[in-house]
Amino acid sequence: MVQAKAAKKQHGKSYADWREEYQSKLGTAQDAAKYIKNGDVIAMQGGTGIPPAIAEAIGKRGPELRDVRCLQGFALSFHEYMKPEHKDSFRIETVFIGPAERFCMAMGTVDFVPNHLGNLGRWLDIKNINVVVATVTPPDENGYMNRSCFGGLCTERAVDNADIVLVEVNKNTPWLCSDVFQVHVSQVDAIVENTAPLFEIPEIPITPVEESIAHIIADMIPDGSCIQLGLGGLANCVGHFLKDKKDLGAHTEVVSNSIMELVKCGALNGSKKNFMKGKIPYTFCVGTKELWEFMDHNEMFQGFEIEKVNDPNWISQNDDMVSVNTALMVDLTGQVASESIGTTQYSATGGQVNFVQGAQRAKNGKSILALPSTRTDKEGKVHSRIMPTFPAGTIVTASRNDVQWIVTEYGAVNLYNQSVSFRVKELIKIAHPDFRDEMTFEAKKHKWL
Repeated sequence: MVQAKAAKKQHGKSYADWREEYQSKLGTAQDAAKYIKNGDVIAMQGGTGIPPAIAEAIGKRGPELRDVRCLQGFALSFHEYMKPEHKDSFRIETVFIGPAERFCMAMGTVDFVPNHLGNLGRWLDIKNINVVVATVTPPDENGYMNRSCFGGLCTERAVDNADIVLVEVNKNTPWLCSDVFQVHVSQVDAIVENTAPLFEIPEIPITPVEESIAHIIADMIPDGSCIQLGLGGLANCVGHFLKDKKDLGAHTEVVSNSIMELVKCGALNGSKKNFMKGKIPYTFCVGTKELWEFMDHNEMFQGFEIEKVNDPNWISQNDDMVSVNTALMVDLTGQVASESIGTTQYSATGGQVNFVQGAQRAKNGKSILALPSTRTDKEGKVHSRIMPTFPAGTIVTASRNDVQWIVTEYGAVNLYNQSVSFRVKELIKIAHPDFRDEMTFEAKKHKWL
């Protein structure tokens, strides 16, 4: 096996050789799925990186397989191996809850792994991965394929160390400029071709509340800042309101359509960055076909593994770093819940804390966590998102020791290094007016005021 691995890493073949090797490895998804055996640990990447044809074929083998673990994150589509009837065959572990995984959790087919995404590489290292399954681009002239939109969510060393590498070549997948997203034809064991369109996440209409929050945050971001925008509608909304800025830069976990629009309009050019000047380091991209076409072979965007992009020490090298992420709830002492509602896991820690810490370590850095002041439940009842204490079982994502700026449609407050009584007073000011008296009463009852 050691000799076989060594042979797979020799990329010095001629142009004709790799083409011949490509054809020799080309087959059906069913052929590729035959490589999977009981007890395998599969790195499935995540998002659009989970190859639909191979995933379907592996899932169809459910009746004959047992104890196969699939490691992934932010699945955008519901694949065959995720079905409840295959629960004894496949056990899914995920570090980030996507739309499909949220559905799976309700069925009991997914195990959530609490983690900072910056630690994802260590998670993969200890799992003894022996199979990598990925969506890739067609090969370039040297026989290299690109793991593309979610390439950074499966480390280069995982690919190098795997016994089996199965790839699904999709011409709709963009070639992303990166030193670590590439995989050579000689490294893979089976190749499947598929032209299925990639899953797109369209823009969500902006609400008046989100517009108010975005205006407040935009005023907090000076020209020349280096920005990070999180995933979701509110973060995208903030991007739309930065188009009048000048000479912005970016260092971000995820690239979305709003980052693309800032580049297109000239607001984001990276010219003032002191670290990776003119470049946008990132790990994955989520959006539409327009975004993928824009990023294809675009050297302004430089892909890295997430353990590097999300390293707070790397983030902090950017002067004037401004991190913008969203929250579900905030308590009156400054704790932030961004991933669960009670005991129900809704998303994940992701890279939020990595960027909260990294931005604050940067020269003139600023960390912003934003949320609407209220939410409306299924029965139409309105609840405050700022509350004295969280519902039982709610996960604290960002510690109150790290939290800096909190923003709602009613304003922005800086909690960093402030006392509990100061935090309570300031957070009540940006809560919805209908709940301020109630929160003041509760704060006095807890002897915070």
